[in-house]
Amino acid sequence: MSSKYRFPRGNNTLQSLAGSFKAIKDPLNYVSTEMKKFAGTYSGFMPGKGRVIVTQDSNFVNYVLRENHTNYQKAKLDTEVVAKQLGTSLLFVNGDDWRRQRRLIQPAFHHNSIHQLYETVMNTVNAYIANFPQGAQIDVYPLMRELSFSVLINSLFNIDMSRQMTDELCRAFIALQAFMAKDVLQPFRRFLYPITGEEKKLVKQWDGIRAMLRGIIAQRRVDETPHNDLLAMLLNARYEDTGQGMSEEQLISELLILLFAGHETTGSTLSWLLYLIASNQQVSEKLIATIGKIDMFDSPRDSYINAIISEGMRLYPSVWINERVAVKDDRFGDFSFSAGTSILTYIYGMHRYEGYWESALAFNPERFLTPEGSIDKNVKNYLPFGAGPRMCVGNNFAMAEMAFTLYAIFKTFHISTTGAAPVAWPLLTLRPHQVMLNIKKK
Repeated sequence: MSSKYRFPRGNNTLQSLAGSFKAIKDPLNYVSTEMKKFAGTYSGFMPGKGRVIVTQDSNFVNYVLRENHTNYQKAKLDTEVVAKQLGTSLLFVNGDDWRRQRRLIQPAFHHNSIHQLYETVMNTVNAYIANFPQGAQIDVYPLMRELSFSVLINSLFNIDMSRQMTDELCRAFIALQAFMAKDVLQPFRRFLYPITGEEKKLVKQWDGIRAMLRGIIAQRRVDETPHNDLLAMLLNARYEDTGQGMSEEQLISELLILLFAGHETTGSTLSWLLYLIASNQQVSEKLIATIGKIDMFDSPRDSYINAIISEGMRLYPSVWINERVAVKDDRFGDFSFSAGTSILTYIYGMHRYEGYWESALAFNPERFLTPEGSIDKNVKNYLPFGAGPRMCVGNNFAMAEMAFTLYAIFKTFHISTTGAAPVAWPLLTLRPHQVMLNIKKK
Protein backbone atom coordinates (compact mmCIF):
# COMPACT_ATOMS: atom_id res chain seq x y z
CA MET A 1 0.00 0.00 0.00
CA SER A 2 1.28 3.44 -0.89
CA SER A 3 2.45 5.56 2.06
CA LYS A 4 0.73 8.48 0.35
CA TYR A 5 -2.57 7.47 1.94
CA ARG A 6 -3.57 6.62 5.47
CA PHE A 7 -6.50 4.24 5.42
CA PRO A 8 -8.24 3.21 8.63
CA ARG A 9 -7.09 0.04 10.35
CA GLY A 10 -8.76 -3.03 8.97
CA ASN A 11 -8.34 -6.24 7.02
CA ASN A 12 -5.79 -7.12 4.35
CA THR A 13 -6.74 -8.87 1.12
CA LEU A 14 -6.66 -12.42 2.52
CA GLN A 15 -8.55 -11.44 5.67
CA SER A 16 -11.14 -9.62 3.57
CA LEU A 17 -11.57 -12.64 1.32
CA ALA A 18 -12.08 -14.90 4.34
CA GLY A 19 -14.49 -12.40 5.81
CA SER A 20 -16.49 -12.16 2.59
CA PHE A 21 -17.79 -15.70 3.10
CA LYS A 22 -19.02 -14.71 6.58
CA ALA A 23 -20.51 -11.54 5.13
CA ILE A 24 -22.46 -13.46 2.51
CA LYS A 25 -23.89 -15.77 5.18
CA ASP A 26 -24.70 -13.10 7.80
CA PRO A 27 -23.87 -9.53 6.69
CA LEU A 28 -25.27 -7.73 9.75
CA ASN A 29 -23.43 -9.89 12.25
CA TYR A 30 -20.17 -9.73 10.28
CA VAL A 31 -20.11 -5.97 9.78
CA SER A 32 -21.29 -5.28 13.34
CA THR A 33 -18.51 -7.50 14.71
CA GLU A 34 -15.92 -5.67 12.61
CA MET A 35 -17.28 -2.33 13.82
CA LYS A 36 -16.66 -3.33 17.44
CA LYS A 37 -13.21 -4.65 16.59
CA PHE A 38 -12.12 -1.47 14.79
CA ALA A 39 -13.98 1.17 16.84
CA GLY A 40 -16.58 2.12 14.26
CA THR A 41 -14.52 2.47 11.06
CA TYR A 42 -12.40 -0.06 9.20
CA SER A 43 -10.92 -0.68 5.76
CA GLY A 44 -10.79 -3.79 3.64
CA PHE A 45 -10.97 -5.12 0.10
CA MET A 46 -13.95 -6.24 -1.98
CA PRO A 47 -13.85 -8.09 -5.31
CA GLY A 48 -14.56 -5.67 -8.16
CA LYS A 49 -14.28 -2.63 -5.89
CA GLY A 50 -10.77 -2.75 -4.50
CA ARG A 51 -10.15 -0.80 -1.32
CA VAL A 52 -13.25 0.05 0.71
CA ILE A 53 -13.88 1.88 3.97
CA VAL A 54 -16.84 0.89 6.15
CA THR A 55 -18.00 3.33 8.82
CA GLN A 56 -20.76 4.02 11.33
CA ASP A 57 -19.00 7.15 12.63
CA SER A 58 -21.72 9.80 12.31
CA ASN A 59 -19.19 12.56 11.64
CA PHE A 60 -17.61 10.58 8.81
CA VAL A 61 -21.04 9.67 7.42
CA ASN A 62 -22.11 13.32 7.59
CA TYR A 63 -18.91 14.37 5.81
CA VAL A 64 -19.51 11.97 2.91
CA LEU A 65 -23.25 12.49 2.50
CA ARG A 66 -23.51 16.20 3.35
CA GLU A 67 -20.42 18.32 3.93
CA ASN A 68 -18.36 17.14 0.97
CA HIS A 69 -21.06 15.36 -1.04
CA THR A 70 -19.84 16.81 -4.34
CA ASN A 71 -16.77 14.56 -4.11
CA TYR A 72 -18.87 11.42 -3.69
CA GLN A 73 -21.08 9.79 -6.25
CA LYS A 74 -23.36 6.81 -6.30
CA ALA A 75 -21.64 3.55 -7.10
CA LYS A 76 -22.47 1.71 -10.28
CA LEU A 77 -25.04 -0.99 -9.73
CA ASP A 78 -23.15 -4.23 -9.12
CA THR A 79 -25.42 -6.17 -11.42
CA GLU A 80 -25.22 -4.85 -14.99
CA VAL A 81 -28.21 -6.93 -16.05
CA VAL A 82 -30.50 -5.14 -13.61
CA ALA A 83 -28.99 -1.75 -14.39
CA LYS A 84 -30.08 -2.21 -17.99
CA GLN A 85 -33.64 -2.96 -16.87
CA LEU A 86 -33.96 0.04 -14.55
CA GLY A 87 -32.27 2.48 -16.91
CA THR A 88 -30.86 5.92 -16.08
CA SER A 89 -33.24 6.84 -13.29
CA LEU A 90 -32.65 9.45 -10.61
CA LEU A 91 -31.42 6.78 -8.20
CA PHE A 92 -28.42 5.80 -10.32
CA VAL A 93 -27.17 8.89 -12.19
CA ASN A 94 -24.53 11.31 -10.91
CA GLY A 95 -23.27 14.87 -11.36
CA ASP A 96 -25.10 17.29 -13.63
CA ASP A 97 -27.44 14.57 -14.91
CA TRP A 98 -28.56 13.88 -11.35
CA ARG A 99 -29.03 17.58 -10.48
CA ARG A 100 -31.07 18.19 -13.63
CA GLN A 101 -33.28 15.16 -13.02
CA ARG A 102 -33.72 15.89 -9.30
CA ARG A 103 -34.91 19.46 -9.99
CA LEU A 104 -37.44 18.07 -12.45
CA ILE A 105 -38.86 15.37 -10.19
CA GLN A 106 -38.67 17.01 -6.75
CA PRO A 107 -41.87 19.11 -7.09
CA ALA A 108 -43.98 15.97 -7.61
CA PHE A 109 -42.98 14.81 -4.11
CA HIS A 110 -43.36 18.12 -2.32
CA HIS A 111 -45.73 18.15 0.69
CA ASN A 112 -48.43 20.00 -1.25
CA SER A 113 -48.27 17.56 -4.15
CA ILE A 114 -48.38 14.53 -1.86
CA HIS A 115 -51.45 15.93 -0.07
CA GLN A 116 -53.32 15.71 -3.37
CA LEU A 117 -52.75 11.94 -3.31
CA TYR A 118 -53.99 11.37 0.26
CA GLU A 119 -57.48 10.32 -0.81
CA THR A 120 -56.10 7.79 -3.29
CA VAL A 121 -53.74 6.32 -0.70
CA MET A 122 -56.43 6.14 2.01
CA ASN A 123 -58.94 4.49 -0.33
CA THR A 124 -56.35 1.91 -1.39
CA VAL A 125 -55.38 1.14 2.21
CA ASN A 126 -58.98 0.86 3.40
CA ALA A 127 -59.96 -1.39 0.50
CA TYR A 128 -57.03 -3.69 1.23
CA ILE A 129 -57.62 -3.79 4.98
CA ALA A 130 -61.30 -4.68 4.37
CA ASN A 131 -60.12 -8.05 3.03
CA PHE A 132 -57.22 -8.51 5.43
CA PRO A 133 -56.82 -12.11 6.66
CA GLN A 134 -57.49 -12.98 10.30
CA GLY A 135 -56.26 -15.79 12.47
CA ALA A 136 -53.12 -17.10 14.12
CA GLN A 137 -49.62 -17.32 12.67
CA ILE A 138 -50.15 -14.97 9.72
CA ASP A 139 -47.03 -13.79 7.90
CA VAL A 140 -47.69 -10.08 7.36
CA TYR A 141 -44.65 -9.31 5.18
CA PRO A 142 -46.19 -10.53 1.88
CA LEU A 143 -49.35 -8.62 2.80
CA MET A 144 -47.52 -5.36 3.51
CA ARG A 145 -45.50 -5.69 0.34
CA GLU A 146 -48.64 -6.25 -1.72
CA LEU A 147 -50.43 -3.35 -0.02
CA SER A 148 -47.51 -1.01 -0.61
CA PHE A 149 -47.34 -2.05 -4.25
CA SER A 150 -51.09 -1.38 -4.66
CA VAL A 151 -50.69 2.07 -3.11
CA LEU A 152 -47.89 2.92 -5.53
CA ILE A 153 -49.75 1.59 -8.56
CA ASN A 154 -52.85 3.62 -7.74
CA SER A 155 -50.84 6.73 -6.89
CA LEU A 156 -48.81 6.51 -10.07
CA PHE A 157 -51.62 5.55 -12.43
CA ASN A 158 -55.06 6.69 -11.32
CA ILE A 159 -56.73 4.41 -13.86
CA ASP A 160 -58.70 1.19 -13.79
CA MET A 161 -55.82 -1.25 -14.10
CA SER A 162 -56.82 -4.89 -14.46
CA ARG A 163 -55.92 -7.33 -11.70
CA GLN A 164 -53.99 -9.33 -14.28
CA MET A 165 -51.84 -6.33 -15.16
CA THR A 166 -51.24 -5.46 -11.50
CA ASP A 167 -50.29 -9.05 -10.66
CA GLU A 168 -47.95 -9.21 -13.65
CA LEU A 169 -46.17 -6.04 -12.51
CA CYS A 170 -45.90 -7.29 -8.95
CA ARG A 171 -44.49 -10.67 -10.03
CA ALA A 172 -41.95 -8.94 -12.25
CA PHE A 173 -40.62 -6.81 -9.38
CA ILE A 174 -40.45 -9.77 -7.02
CA ALA A 175 -38.52 -11.70 -9.66
CA LEU A 176 -36.16 -8.76 -10.23
CA GLN A 177 -35.45 -8.42 -6.50
CA ALA A 178 -34.72 -12.13 -6.19
CA PHE A 179 -32.44 -11.98 -9.24
CA MET A 180 -30.57 -8.94 -7.88
CA ALA A 181 -29.96 -10.54 -4.49
CA LYS A 182 -28.50 -13.68 -6.05
CA ASP A 183 -26.55 -11.77 -8.70
CA VAL A 184 -24.85 -9.50 -6.16
CA LEU A 185 -24.23 -12.04 -3.40
CA GLN A 186 -23.31 -14.92 -5.73
CA PRO A 187 -21.58 -13.30 -8.73
CA PHE A 188 -20.22 -16.66 -9.91
CA ARG A 189 -23.75 -17.44 -11.10
CA ARG A 190 -23.19 -15.06 -14.01
CA PHE A 191 -21.03 -17.67 -15.73
CA LEU A 192 -24.05 -19.99 -15.77
CA TYR A 193 -26.56 -17.56 -17.29
CA PRO A 194 -25.94 -18.74 -20.90
CA ILE A 195 -26.75 -22.27 -19.72
CA THR A 196 -29.64 -21.61 -17.32
CA GLY A 197 -31.23 -18.90 -19.47
CA GLU A 198 -32.02 -16.95 -16.26
CA GLU A 199 -30.81 -13.62 -17.64
CA LYS A 200 -32.62 -14.08 -20.95
CA LYS A 201 -35.87 -14.88 -19.13
CA LEU A 202 -35.55 -11.76 -16.97
CA VAL A 203 -34.86 -9.50 -19.94
CA LYS A 204 -37.87 -10.89 -21.81
CA GLN A 205 -40.12 -10.32 -18.81
CA TRP A 206 -38.92 -6.74 -18.44
CA ASP A 207 -39.34 -6.01 -22.12
CA GLY A 208 -43.00 -6.84 -21.55
CA ILE A 209 -43.20 -4.51 -18.51
CA ARG A 210 -41.65 -1.64 -20.43
CA ALA A 211 -44.12 -2.21 -23.27
CA MET A 212 -46.97 -2.14 -20.74
CA LEU A 213 -45.79 1.19 -19.31
CA ARG A 214 -45.24 2.57 -22.79
CA GLY A 215 -48.88 1.79 -23.59
CA ILE A 216 -50.11 3.53 -20.41
CA ILE A 217 -48.05 6.62 -21.23
CA ALA A 218 -49.26 6.72 -24.82
CA GLN A 219 -52.88 6.43 -23.68
CA ARG A 220 -52.38 9.21 -21.14
CA ARG A 221 -50.80 11.59 -23.67
CA VAL A 222 -53.95 11.57 -25.81
CA ASP A 223 -56.35 11.56 -22.86
CA GLU A 224 -57.63 15.06 -22.14
CA THR A 225 -59.29 14.00 -18.87
CA PRO A 226 -57.52 15.52 -15.81
CA HIS A 227 -55.74 12.93 -13.68
CA ASN A 228 -54.62 13.36 -10.10
CA ASP A 229 -51.67 11.00 -9.95
CA LEU A 230 -47.88 10.96 -10.04
CA LEU A 231 -47.80 10.11 -13.74
CA ALA A 232 -49.64 13.36 -14.53
CA MET A 233 -47.20 15.32 -12.37
CA LEU A 234 -44.20 13.72 -14.09
CA LEU A 235 -45.68 14.22 -17.57
CA ASN A 236 -46.25 17.90 -16.81
CA ALA A 237 -42.78 18.45 -15.36
CA ARG A 238 -40.39 20.52 -17.47
CA TYR A 239 -36.61 20.91 -17.40
CA GLU A 240 -35.52 24.41 -16.39
CA ASP A 241 -32.94 24.75 -19.15
CA THR A 242 -34.98 23.57 -22.15
CA GLY A 243 -38.62 23.80 -21.08
CA GLN A 244 -39.11 20.26 -22.38
CA GLY A 245 -40.43 17.23 -20.55
CA MET A 246 -38.80 13.85 -20.04
CA SER A 247 -38.30 11.52 -22.95
CA GLU A 248 -40.44 8.41 -22.95
CA GLU A 249 -37.52 6.16 -22.02
CA GLN A 250 -36.48 8.44 -19.16
CA LEU A 251 -40.04 8.54 -17.87
CA ILE A 252 -40.27 4.75 -17.98
CA SER A 253 -37.00 4.48 -16.04
CA GLU A 254 -38.31 6.81 -13.33
CA LEU A 255 -41.61 4.94 -13.08
CA LEU A 256 -39.78 1.63 -12.78
CA ILE A 257 -37.51 2.80 -9.98
CA LEU A 258 -40.41 4.39 -8.08
CA LEU A 259 -42.22 1.06 -8.17
CA PHE A 260 -39.12 -1.00 -7.52
CA ALA A 261 -37.63 0.98 -4.63
CA GLY A 262 -40.85 2.37 -3.18
CA HIS A 263 -42.89 -0.73 -2.53
CA GLU A 264 -40.09 -2.92 -1.13
CA THR A 265 -38.77 -0.36 1.37
CA THR A 266 -42.21 0.64 2.67
CA GLY A 267 -43.51 -2.92 2.77
CA SER A 268 -40.50 -4.05 4.81
CA THR A 269 -40.75 -1.12 7.24
CA LEU A 270 -44.47 -1.66 7.81
CA SER A 271 -43.83 -5.33 8.57
CA TRP A 272 -41.18 -4.46 11.15
CA LEU A 273 -43.50 -1.85 12.65
CA LEU A 274 -46.37 -4.30 13.09
CA TYR A 275 -44.05 -6.71 14.89
CA LEU A 276 -42.54 -4.01 17.12
CA ILE A 277 -45.90 -2.51 18.11
CA ALA A 278 -47.46 -5.90 18.76
CA SER A 279 -44.48 -6.77 20.96
CA ASN A 280 -44.84 -3.67 23.14
CA GLN A 281 -48.13 -3.42 25.00
CA GLN A 282 -47.51 0.13 26.24
CA VAL A 283 -46.82 1.43 22.73
CA SER A 284 -49.76 -0.54 21.31
CA GLU A 285 -52.21 0.86 23.87
CA LYS A 286 -51.00 4.43 23.39
CA LEU A 287 -51.24 4.09 19.61
CA ILE A 288 -54.83 2.78 19.84
CA ALA A 289 -55.74 5.63 22.20
CA THR A 290 -54.18 8.13 19.78
CA ILE A 291 -56.07 6.69 16.82
CA GLY A 292 -59.32 7.01 18.75
CA LYS A 293 -58.87 10.77 18.98
CA ILE A 294 -58.08 11.62 15.34
CA ASP A 295 -59.37 11.06 11.82
CA MET A 296 -57.41 8.93 9.35
CA PHE A 297 -56.65 11.98 7.20
CA ASP A 298 -54.82 13.58 10.13
CA SER A 299 -52.67 10.56 10.98
CA PRO A 300 -49.59 11.67 8.97
CA ARG A 301 -49.48 14.82 11.12
CA ASP A 302 -49.81 13.07 14.45
CA SER A 303 -46.63 13.29 16.54
CA TYR A 304 -46.93 9.91 18.26
CA ILE A 305 -47.64 8.00 15.05
CA ASN A 306 -44.63 9.69 13.44
CA ALA A 307 -42.52 8.84 16.48
CA ILE A 308 -43.48 5.16 16.21
CA ILE A 309 -42.57 5.08 12.52
CA SER A 310 -39.29 6.90 13.16
CA GLU A 311 -38.30 4.51 15.94
CA GLY A 312 -39.13 1.52 13.74
CA MET A 313 -36.92 2.90 10.97
CA ARG A 314 -34.14 3.53 13.48
CA LEU A 315 -34.05 -0.10 14.53
CA TYR A 316 -34.70 -1.50 11.06
CA PRO A 317 -33.66 1.00 8.38
CA SER A 318 -34.64 -0.29 4.93
CA VAL A 319 -31.43 1.06 3.46
CA TRP A 320 -29.15 -0.59 6.00
CA ILE A 321 -25.91 0.28 4.21
CA ASN A 322 -25.11 3.01 1.70
CA GLU A 323 -22.26 3.26 -0.80
CA ARG A 324 -20.48 6.29 -2.22
CA VAL A 325 -17.33 6.42 -4.36
CA ALA A 326 -14.72 9.16 -3.96
CA VAL A 327 -14.29 11.17 -7.17
CA LYS A 328 -10.97 12.68 -6.04
CA ASP A 329 -8.43 11.91 -3.33
CA ASP A 330 -9.81 12.99 0.03
CA ARG A 331 -9.18 12.94 3.74
CA PHE A 332 -11.26 12.84 6.89
CA GLY A 333 -9.69 13.34 10.30
CA ASP A 334 -6.55 11.21 10.45
CA PHE A 335 -7.56 9.20 7.37
CA SER A 336 -6.65 9.88 3.76
CA PHE A 337 -7.69 7.80 0.77
CA SER A 338 -7.52 7.69 -3.00
CA ALA A 339 -10.04 8.51 -5.69
CA GLY A 340 -12.16 5.47 -6.46
CA THR A 341 -12.33 4.34 -2.84
CA SER A 342 -15.78 3.08 -1.90
CA ILE A 343 -17.15 4.43 1.39
CA LEU A 344 -19.81 2.17 2.88
CA THR A 345 -21.89 3.99 5.48
CA TYR A 346 -23.31 1.43 7.90
CA ILE A 347 -26.66 3.03 8.78
CA TYR A 348 -27.88 -0.05 10.69
CA GLY A 349 -24.87 0.12 13.01
CA MET A 350 -25.08 3.88 13.48
CA HIS A 351 -28.76 3.59 14.45
CA ARG A 352 -27.97 0.95 17.09
CA TYR A 353 -24.75 2.32 18.55
CA GLU A 354 -24.95 2.77 22.32
CA GLY A 355 -22.68 5.79 22.07
CA TYR A 356 -25.41 7.62 20.12
CA TRP A 357 -28.59 6.16 21.60
CA GLU A 358 -29.61 5.41 25.18
CA SER A 359 -30.84 1.80 25.46
CA ALA A 360 -30.14 1.55 21.74
CA LEU A 361 -31.80 -1.84 21.18
CA ALA A 362 -35.05 -0.91 22.94
CA PHE A 363 -38.15 0.09 20.96
CA ASN A 364 -38.95 3.49 22.48
CA PRO A 365 -40.85 5.95 20.26
CA GLU A 366 -40.71 8.57 23.04
CA ARG A 367 -37.08 9.29 22.13
CA PHE A 368 -38.38 11.09 19.03
CA LEU A 369 -40.66 13.38 21.03
CA THR A 370 -39.99 16.60 22.91
CA PRO A 371 -41.12 16.91 26.55
CA GLU A 372 -44.19 18.74 25.18
CA GLY A 373 -45.09 15.75 23.01
CA SER A 374 -44.26 17.17 19.58
CA ILE A 375 -41.83 15.59 17.14
CA ASP A 376 -38.22 16.39 18.01
CA LYS A 377 -36.71 17.76 14.81
CA ASN A 378 -33.19 17.86 16.25
CA VAL A 379 -32.61 14.12 16.64
CA LYS A 380 -29.06 13.30 15.51
CA ASN A 381 -27.38 10.19 14.10
CA TYR A 382 -30.56 9.17 12.31
CA LEU A 383 -30.63 8.66 8.54
CA PRO A 384 -33.46 6.29 7.49
CA PHE A 385 -33.90 8.13 4.17
CA GLY A 386 -30.24 8.98 3.67
CA ALA A 387 -28.93 12.52 4.02
CA GLY A 388 -27.83 15.53 2.05
CA PRO A 389 -28.92 16.42 -1.46
CA ARG A 390 -29.46 12.75 -2.36
CA MET A 391 -31.90 12.13 0.47
CA CYS A 392 -34.78 9.90 -0.69
CA VAL A 393 -37.15 11.95 -2.83
CA GLY A 394 -40.17 9.91 -1.71
CA ASN A 395 -39.74 10.27 2.06
CA ASN A 396 -42.89 12.39 2.56
CA PHE A 397 -44.99 9.96 0.55
CA ALA A 398 -43.64 6.94 2.44
CA MET A 399 -44.27 8.51 5.86
CA ALA A 400 -47.87 9.36 4.95
CA GLU A 401 -48.54 5.89 3.54
CA MET A 402 -47.20 4.21 6.68
CA ALA A 403 -49.25 6.50 8.95
CA PHE A 404 -52.46 5.69 7.04
CA THR A 405 -51.70 1.97 7.16
CA LEU A 406 -51.00 1.86 10.90
CA TYR A 407 -54.18 3.86 11.51
CA ALA A 408 -56.34 1.50 9.43
CA ILE A 409 -54.88 -1.71 10.87
CA PHE A 410 -54.96 -0.80 14.55
CA LYS A 411 -58.38 0.82 14.18
CA THR A 412 -59.74 -2.48 12.87
CA PHE A 413 -57.73 -5.30 14.44
CA HIS A 414 -56.13 -6.59 17.59
CA ILE A 415 -52.56 -7.53 16.69
CA SER A 416 -50.49 -9.79 18.96
CA THR A 417 -47.21 -11.62 18.68
CA THR A 418 -46.76 -15.35 18.31
CA GLY A 419 -43.54 -15.26 20.30
CA ALA A 420 -41.45 -15.74 17.17
CA ALA A 421 -39.12 -12.88 16.23
CA PRO A 422 -38.62 -12.16 12.51
CA VAL A 423 -35.16 -12.71 11.08
CA ALA A 424 -33.52 -9.68 9.45
CA TRP A 425 -32.65 -10.52 5.85
CA PRO A 426 -30.24 -7.85 4.58
CA LEU A 427 -30.55 -7.94 0.81
CA LEU A 428 -30.76 -4.69 -1.13
CA THR A 429 -33.11 -3.60 1.66
CA LEU A 430 -33.44 -4.89 5.21
CA ARG A 431 -36.25 -7.32 4.58
CA PRO A 432 -37.90 -9.27 7.43
CA HIS A 433 -38.26 -13.01 7.03
CA GLN A 434 -41.52 -14.43 8.40
CA VAL A 435 -43.27 -11.77 10.47
CA MET A 436 -45.73 -14.15 12.13
CA LEU A 437 -48.53 -12.35 14.01
CA ASN A 438 -51.98 -13.12 15.39
CA ILE A 439 -54.73 -10.94 13.86
CA LYS A 440 -58.22 -10.64 15.25
CA LYS A 441 -60.94 -8.20 14.26
CA LYS A 442 -62.21 -5.90 17.00
